Amino acid sequence: MQRRALPDTDLNASVLALGTALFGSSINETESFRMLDRFYDEQGNFLDTSLNYADWQWPIKGISEKTLGKWMQLRGNRQDIVIGTKGACPLLNNGPFLRLQREDIVSDLHQSLRNLRTDTIDLYYLHRDDPSKPIAEIIEILEEQVKAGKIRYYACSNWTLPRIQEARRYAKENGKRGFVVNQMMWSLATVNRHHLSDPTLVSMDEKMITHHRETGLSATPYSSQANGFFSGKYAAGDDQADSGVGRHYYNEVNFSRLDRVKQIARDRDLSCSRIALAYMLSPAHGFAVYPVIGPKSITQLDDSMAAVDVQLDFDVIRMLEAP
Repeated sequence: MQRRALPDTDLNASVLALGTALFGSSINETESFRMLDRFYDEQGNFLDTSLNYADWQWPIKGISEKTLGKWMQLRGNRQDIVIGTKGACPLLNNGPFLRLQREDIVSDLHQSLRNLRTDTIDLYYLHRDDPSKPIAEIIEILEEQVKAGKIRYYACSNWTLPRIQEARRYAKENGKRGFVVNQMMWSLATVNRHHLSDPTLVSMDEKMITHHRETGLSATPYSSQANGFFSGKYAAGDDQADSGVGRHYYNEVNFSRLDRVKQIARDRDLSCSRIALAYMLSPAHGFAVYPVIGPKSITQLDDSMAAVDVQLDFDVIRMLEAP
């Protein structure tokens, strides 16, 4: 797998980020280590996690981060790994959802450092925004943590475009680096936003794409394979319309795109999932994209990693994007 410099940083990250939301929980530690080893053996070094991953289903809090921390310590490879984790996380069980007070950010950061068994985090995301909080206050808190050596670079996840633009203006006017990465929901499929259970999730749209192209801001999209919509398991009129994938992705545009993906996959003797991920990796987007993959097995991981070798030219990209 290729690695490349993450724009506006000195981080050399693999072009795919391995999503680890289920590592240590529904994917047990042994299997998680196997998948991490396989990813790393293929030069994958960009790991995506969060302080609260799997907290909704697992009694041990922070189990994803803790699993990664143990793996890095056992393998002795921390210096070669690019860790992206998220703080200011929504609390579960009726806790506060928007958490961008100074104490929220700092306490989450320190817990992640402990979980990951590291002194600094390479890429630190704010998991949500709180539009009532002044941008200046948020950026200055993050800058303090950079100066303290706790984080190297900071980023945003599920932030709206107007707030990202506001943060960029503040950083530019005040000599700050600002966000170096934006993480949003994005894949070849268009999401049925009215069916999302969490209205604070932000998905890519044309205005946001334009902003990325104009500024060169990098993207690390989650749900980059539409939660398996392009896997071949789903079809119009099947009995899965009420599943999570069905609610989020069943619409006329996506089934048209699925048909085109299937045709390209047949022509090239490749899996549909590989084609859908190759779309996300295409330089035709005009800015650096590091898709976050979420495999649940070694087989799925291998298929996703193989997508880096699939080249889709500009005409194919535009054909796939058509309604």
